[in-house]
Amino acid sequence: MAKERTLEEIKSKLKDGSAVVLTAQELCQMTQKGKKVKFKDVDVVTTATKGLMSGTSAIMAFRVSPPGKFKRVKSLSMNDIPCYVGPAPNETLGMVDLIIYATDKSVSNPRYGAGHLLRELVEGKPIKVKATSIEGIKIEKTITIEDIYFAKMMGIRHCFRNYNSFVNPSDKPVKSIFTVLPLQPHTSEITFCGCGVLNPLENDPHFDIIGVGTPLLINGAIGYVIGSGTRSSHPRPNLMTMAPLFDMKPEFMGGFVTSEGPEVIVSIGTAIPIINEKIFNNLKILDSRVPLNVVDIVGRKVLTSIDYGKVWHGPNYDHTFLVKINRQKCKECPLRSECPAEKYCPTDAFSSIHGIDRSRCFNCGTCIYTCTHGAVEGNLGEVEIQGKKIPIKLRESDRSGAIKLMNLLKKKVLNLEFPLALPVAKPKIYVEKIENKRESVDEK
Repeated sequence: MAKERTLEEIKSKLKDGSAVVLTAQELCQMTQKGKKVKFKDVDVVTTATKGLMSGTSAIMAFRVSPPGKFKRVKSLSMNDIPCYVGPAPNETLGMVDLIIYATDKSVSNPRYGAGHLLRELVEGKPIKVKATSIEGIKIEKTITIEDIYFAKMMGIRHCFRNYNSFVNPSDKPVKSIFTVLPLQPHTSEITFCGCGVLNPLENDPHFDIIGVGTPLLINGAIGYVIGSGTRSSHPRPNLMTMAPLFDMKPEFMGGFVTSEGPEVIVSIGTAIPIINEKIFNNLKILDSRVPLNVVDIVGRKVLTSIDYGKVWHGPNYDHTFLVKINRQKCKECPLRSECPAEKYCPTDAFSSIHGIDRSRCFNCGTCIYTCTHGAVEGNLGEVEIQGKKIPIKLRESDRSGAIKLMNLLKKKVLNLEFPLALPVAKPKIYVEKIENKRESVDEK
């Protein structure tokens, strides 16, 4: 007889304090230590991922002037990042509705993108707004998130079930959104994306429990699944999501500067109620069960396949996932005034004077390779492909940050601060012709 329990039974156990809630990381560690976890041992599993998610935008509405000053706004920028105004004209009300894409960048600072802007909004920092009306009236003002009455982040392709690792088989360095420094030729280094076994959709690959209406924790704010994402396919499902900016936490979001310009950091988690054995059996538990394609960074042709156990490794996960700084060695460095690790840090988290800002550090590993004095401690590891050992040069996902979000989510579930709900519908995947070649040609 199949084992099952109702969602109401799980909620009742949460209320009386008898429910067992584990993070996907805890499950992974228990399995590594040889403990066999069974259906009866766990009621809820929290999952999460933190990474660069290009398919991110924000919808906002606020007043730019008193009523009657102009008929409507024609163009608008925030911190010199162009926004898309409309569709509502808001005639003579002094109001504006807009959309901003998170990969758009400032016209005055190519290292500053909408990912940085959204974090600064959440931090309560002042934002410079420049607007032009259809009459040619120019308006400049400074606002904070307190002046915005509607602000939601929307993801059109979030939380890919798994992603890719990238090598450069050519004979020339290649710049890409998947690199901070150009990826060196002759398959001499590798970068990768994805949190592996922790990812929500890796633990529910067929939308058996995650679906339309499923609650999510997006950058620390409670949001929801709208449906499947724009590039969702059956082997690589992803989600369309929405959550309020007002409730987000800066440490889970921000900008990340690649060699092709700014990208956006997003953290997403959800709690999986284990209502039947099928859902329990979907839990991957080990990274070695999660495939990871190795692709040519130009054209995305699949060269071979490995697994996430090869890139997320080591028994002491907290140590393996974190990048640390030896402050004494840093002080002794002759290049301290022109520190290359500080110069190339994609999140501006590294400082030769103040050390690493943990609220900004993505643990990507860039500082490990750019520090010339050995002051940065961390192990990104290496991958063996066809007998050749290739060092990992960059991680575009932050496993430490994902674990932090999972632990926050676990606490919220136990404190009855996060809703558990069954989906109202299974997300429909609209497979286009281009998706038939997804395994050989993929886009972020």
